[in-house]
Amino acid sequence: MSQSNDENTTGGRGASVPGVAVGIVTDNEDPEGMGRVKLSFPWRSADDESHWARMAVPMAGPDRGTYFLPEVDDEVLVGFAGGDVRHPYVLGALWNGQDSPPETNSDGNNDVRKVHSRSGHELVFDDADQSGKLELTSSSGHTVTLDDSTGSEKITIEDKTGQNRIEFDATANSLTIESGAKLSIEAPTVEIAGDGSLKLESNGILTIKGSLVKIN
Repeated sequence: MSQSNDENTTGGRGASVPGVAVGIVTDNEDPEGMGRVKLSFPWRSADDESHWARMAVPMAGPDRGTYFLPEVDDEVLVGFAGGDVRHPYVLGALWNGQDSPPETNSDGNNDVRKVHSRSGHELVFDDADQSGKLELTSSSGHTVTLDDSTGSEKITIEDKTGQNRIEFDATANSLTIESGAKLSIEAPTVEIAGDGSLKLESNGILTIKGSLVKIN
């Protein structure tokens, strides 16, 4: 696309645009690494591309901040510094009839806040039942769940098969580790202690092996 023809080589203002406008992202590969994007506007010719537009984000600073760059063809809301079309700023992203949100609030309770990536990674804040839960899920189905539901306060880490999991149960004050096939613990020194009792049990062969075995 061509550069916007609003550039005024004499240093004056470009075309004036009051208020905000809807834009379509055409380029998100900023050559200066500033997190800017280029835009096209429905009310301008298709090959008329904007100047680089800076992103308005919740937090920004030296090597820190929130980084959510829109995709090419995403619809965004654009403002212009002093109404000058040569100085666009992306204020936020927009859903529309073609691009729908990853959550619908179909029950009207508005309990869920969600971050859903292009490939399907998902971070969900669920405020249902007042306490709710926080869940991180990978695109393949691995999950980390922090459940604050009353009477069921747990932290659960589970792989996509559901057969390998670690559960921290704050209500029962217990820790459970489960594996569908094999559980290995390796370290230069391993200590297992039970203040009350310690139980070793196997439905098959139980093997205890060491250069020196002490039973006291």
